Amino acid sequence: MPRQNVEKIVWGDYVVTMDEARQVITNGGVAIDQGRLVAVGSEHDLRRQFTTQIEFLGKDKVLLPGLINGHTHAAMTLLRGYSDDVPLMEWLNEHINPIEAAVVNEEFVQVGTQLACWEMIRGGTTTFVDMYFFHDVAAKVVDEIGLRALISATVVDQPRNDAKDIEEQWQQAKTFIENWSSTRSSSTVKPILGGHAIYTLKREHLIELHKLGVEYGVPVHIHIAESQFEKNFSETTYDAAPVEFLDSIDFFTPHVIAAHVIWTTKHEVDILAKRGVGVIHNPTSNSKIASGIAPIAEYLDAGVIVGLGTDGAATNNDLDLWEEMRLAAYLQKVTTMDPTVLPARVVLEMATRRGADAIGLGSEIGTLREGMRADLIQVGLKNAHQLPMYDIESHLVNATHASDVQTVFVDGVCLFNNGEFLTFDPESVSRNVSQVSDTIRCRQRVLN
Repeated sequence: MPRQNVEKIVWGDYVVTMDEARQVITNGGVAIDQGRLVAVGSEHDLRRQFTTQIEFLGKDKVLLPGLINGHTHAAMTLLRGYSDDVPLMEWLNEHINPIEAAVVNEEFVQVGTQLACWEMIRGGTTTFVDMYFFHDVAAKVVDEIGLRALISATVVDQPRNDAKDIEEQWQQAKTFIENWSSTRSSSTVKPILGGHAIYTLKREHLIELHKLGVEYGVPVHIHIAESQFEKNFSETTYDAAPVEFLDSIDFFTPHVIAAHVIWTTKHEVDILAKRGVGVIHNPTSNSKIASGIAPIAEYLDAGVIVGLGTDGAATNNDLDLWEEMRLAAYLQKVTTMDPTVLPARVVLEMATRRGADAIGLGSEIGTLREGMRADLIQVGLKNAHQLPMYDIESHLVNATHASDVQTVFVDGVCLFNNGEFLTFDPESVSRNVSQVSDTIRCRQRVLN
């Protein structure tokens, strides 16, 4: 039988498939054609079945699905380090809201999103979920660079630089979803809905958000139960905890991507599991701003779908999912005083397969198996901090750094290869960042 010709084959000393069987193939690879995985297997089997003109060698590398960042505010990379070491609500109301009102415009979002994409590609993140302003600008940046993203058309009952009132925000959201769903069906950008939080949206706004999610058949991305303030607000305003309140208005009927979800009751955990809510755990941001530690081990035991996120770089201060994996595991171990909880395998699933399920893309990304989108990364295994190696999953979670990522593919397109970014110019982005940050510094002096 003649061999089938495919666009490219990517190899690895190890292929960590992240499928439910936890299959790890030694000396294997994946065959890619038209943006999808045609086959996953050993080198012997793939060479017997396929020919190609393009190969990415796999010596001293591990091949695995690209990482999935389930919650970001990408453009806020431009506010990295702007306001540190303050409580969440003070950070938001006294520092971030004022500077955003002063400087956020289309250029800010364009440059900040470019910078975020640069950082995420370098660290092996192939998909992210974003929530910010000027969402059409962010979507165009991501589309040009080639990352995969769910871009939220976000509504908040507050003044914004891109809309005069919430009514204009609703119209923008509808137009954004309609345009990007119909005219850009081949894009790696998927438009979704976003709502900031229950304390920045009224009950009727949350009901409308739910209604539109059902109407357009898209997920809804929202912060839930992030702080004790929010918990107290919900109990005082609605006589119910945040998750209970949202469930009472049938909010979880469309798929909901819920960021943070720290302050919950046992009943609320059951609701999250029953409704199939995708909880996105952001351990670094939650720790740094002292919002609390989400009981992730409890969520997983209850059957809640949990993925990982970085939050924005203004509270993190980076977009490094390798750090999130480690911190997620360590925080659960020390808070439960049980070193067996959240083992490396499970944490790696949260950054890949479980993360894909949490954002509603589990049938497309997150595992290496035939028919899936070709979103994958090669990670080097020969840096000093990686030697020796006995368990590949433990190695990836507990020893690997963003700088170990060597090659990144989205939809089968190579975005990064051995230090070279192939879809944008980092030097140009760096110059633009410098210009915008100078403006931010000037405005900061005025505000202070």
